[in-house]
Amino acid sequence: MSHRIDKKPLISIITPTFNQREYIGQTLRSVLDQTYSNWEWIILDDGSTDGTGEVIRGHQDNRIRYFFQKNAGLSNLTGTYNKALQECRGELVAMLDGDDFWPAHKLETQSKVFEDPDVVLSYGLCRLVNHKGKKIEETAVPTNHGIAFNDPVGTALKELFFAKSSFIPNPTVMVKRTTLTNIGGFVSAIGLYHDFPTWTRLALEGKFFPLPGCMGCWRRHRAAVTLNSNQERFFHNRVGYIKNFIGNNRERLHELGISFDIEELGKHWKAIGAERLPFLHYNRAILMLKLGAFDEAEALFQKFLTDNPCSKHVLIHFLFVVSKAIRLDMVNPIAAAKESLGKLFSSTRGRQR
Repeated sequence: MSHRIDKKPLISIITPTFNQREYIGQTLRSVLDQTYSNWEWIILDDGSTDGTGEVIRGHQDNRIRYFFQKNAGLSNLTGTYNKALQECRGELVAMLDGDDFWPAHKLETQSKVFEDPDVVLSYGLCRLVNHKGKKIEETAVPTNHGIAFNDPVGTALKELFFAKSSFIPNPTVMVKRTTLTNIGGFVSAIGLYHDFPTWTRLALEGKFFPLPGCMGCWRRHRAAVTLNSNQERFFHNRVGYIKNFIGNNRERLHELGISFDIEELGKHWKAIGAERLPFLHYNRAILMLKLGAFDEAEALFQKFLTDNPCSKHVLIHFLFVVSKAIRLDMVNPIAAAKESLGKLFSSTRGRQR
């Protein structure tokens, strides 16, 4: 029989970091300012050379445990997470990369949901911010209750396996440590980071609990290693992982009454690839504008235009050139205004019928 978790459980925070001197200060403050105090913090420095370690060691708090390792790189990020996990003693584990940060109420609010012994993972809205910490986007929790809460167990996979991106952002996640260790720790998958493979595996173990408020801020900046990864290769690795997952966990999926048609799934992702992959340069250019990287944005859109020439794209490219010249994003505000007008006209036509 499951036992109710202590009302004030120890929470272990895992932070891998590499050359984040510019941002680690805000990360540190966001944890030290938490309204919940029963935590330990395992910070694993992956060979920083920019003084990140000095900033961390400058904060004297016996709850912070700082470790330094020779650079293992992004390709071994899951291994770095698992190395930190071995040092964890808490009932709950939360993840916070060295350039991200949390709202002050995060630990206090999220720890309470684990009073339900069936919950193995909790997440919430994620605020995407730029290098200055200014909000540029915000994620959403699925409107389908079964998928959002993984109830019945395994239901979330119906979204995770078909959606273009995961609805469970890493900085918002808190998990039950016993469940995480029971599955062997963070799941390693070729060409993927720790998050998606681990969340999918935990979806077979228990229920999720989404929270409606912001549970983490994910910083997007030009130097972020994940931002500079090969997105096309990442896309294909993700599809391969999903197919392997279904094959490797067929028995457990059968127990849960869940089945996936591999052939149909393959067709689904082939269609998404045909739609999405040609626009990788376009989407990255749009993001670079939001981050204020005007030169990179214009150069990326030029690559997209070369492969996808048409009058519409030429016009958009002109806006990129103007944005680069005046150092002000002219593309995203116009796109947002166009979308708003489209919704307005659609609503007006609906009322006139």
